[in-house]
Amino acid sequence: MTVRALVWQRSFCYAEQRMYELRDPIHQTIEFDDREKAVIDHPVFQRMRYVRQLGLSYLVYPGATHDRFSHMLGAMHIAGRVWDNIASVSADVLKPLYKKNELAYFRRILRFAALLHDVGHAPFSHVSEKLMPKFSALEAPRDWYREYDLDAPAEHEDYSVMMIAALGRDPGVPIEPYEAQDIASLLHHAIKPSSRWSKAFGGKKGAIHGLLSALISGELDVDRMDYLMRDAHFTGVAYGFYDKDHLIRNLGMTLLDGRPTLTIDSTAMRAFEDFLLARYHMFLQVYHHKTTNGFDHFLKQAFARREVQIHVPGTVSGYLQMRDSTFLEALFSAAENPKNVWSRRFAARAPAKRLFTASGDHPESRETMRKLRKTLSAAGVPFFAINSHQYLSKLDAFKKFKKAGDARMYVREKSLNRIVFTPVEHYSSLLKKYNEVIDMVNLYVLPEHEKKALKAIGA
Repeated sequence: MTVRALVWQRSFCYAEQRMYELRDPIHQTIEFDDREKAVIDHPVFQRMRYVRQLGLSYLVYPGATHDRFSHMLGAMHIAGRVWDNIASVSADVLKPLYKKNELAYFRRILRFAALLHDVGHAPFSHVSEKLMPKFSALEAPRDWYREYDLDAPAEHEDYSVMMIAALGRDPGVPIEPYEAQDIASLLHHAIKPSSRWSKAFGGKKGAIHGLLSALISGELDVDRMDYLMRDAHFTGVAYGFYDKDHLIRNLGMTLLDGRPTLTIDSTAMRAFEDFLLARYHMFLQVYHHKTTNGFDHFLKQAFARREVQIHVPGTVSGYLQMRDSTFLEALFSAAENPKNVWSRRFAARAPAKRLFTASGDHPESRETMRKLRKTLSAAGVPFFAINSHQYLSKLDAFKKFKKAGDARMYVREKSLNRIVFTPVEHYSSLLKKYNEVIDMVNLYVLPEHEKKALKAIGA
């Protein structure tokens, strides 16, 4: 075992820790220390072994049975690499601002935030979020929130906060409550950093919080850097790959208006644009696959019509029981009842048939969609439509960081023997293009209605 002198004791002090490693199909070797191992071994994290990363995509891509457990480990690994590179190439920026133990603390909570960023996800991801209770039912620490609505539906980010807070309270886990709050604040924009953080990093010095948060969920974040490659690998498609190593080597930091700001060297912009294209193509081919979307609809109907009696609890102990198998067994059990038509469709794997796709940037296709829906309704043919709506860039998220500082990424370029910094959205024409919303509507009928539907529309 190797030993690294970068581990917490009280007041940001560090001591030696034993290092461990595991093998991973995407990153080959992932290292972690004793404290990270304690979290990885905890039931809160182990639950993620039993939650698939891509929900129902395995019904289309048989290899897509990988779990959130491996993705979260991969995100932690990339977070460590990204921070180490930034700390190395931008030492002249960081060292005058922060002490050695403070820099080590940033690295530590960044890795933990990456490790725990998906810990609140329920089985089948966003499909089952409709089953989550009101925020008032959660065991989440309300004093961590800047604001909240007790009557609003809870979201998976709120469950992540609840689970991270539970780790901070567990005496067997080497995470203090204030650390847990700092970690949660990097994942959920409604969570404020701990009072200890605020005392240690006041003023512009605290702007690094926005930068760390952007590395977890930003324009070039460790979440997407792992899941694009991992999802492409396990689905067997070629779209999600990009030059990860080149990107990481060219990340750095500078001070703009006195604030630590993430930079990327201009020589890596083609790699960054490949990363954007990977996201674009994975969205179209995998994340919103027409058949997977149809099965998602079956599940939503089974839940909405109470065919499946699943209650998502607001307690830590109850949420630990929320695994894919919990939902699947309930679905297959419900499918035994002939009255539960949506559960039966899912169990029989009888996919819906897509008749037509309309695109937001093609008005004529929207008009065709309107006519098709009118024709099917007049002919008495049941149908349903699924909207796929998403931005590939997170430029719109920059507004959330105003209080914490400018979290945008800037391009570092040498021009006329000077170093200039340009906002990435001004530098890359491709980023401007792919920040446009992807807006699609798919029109479906059930298999038994396909012939009647085609006859009605004259196809």
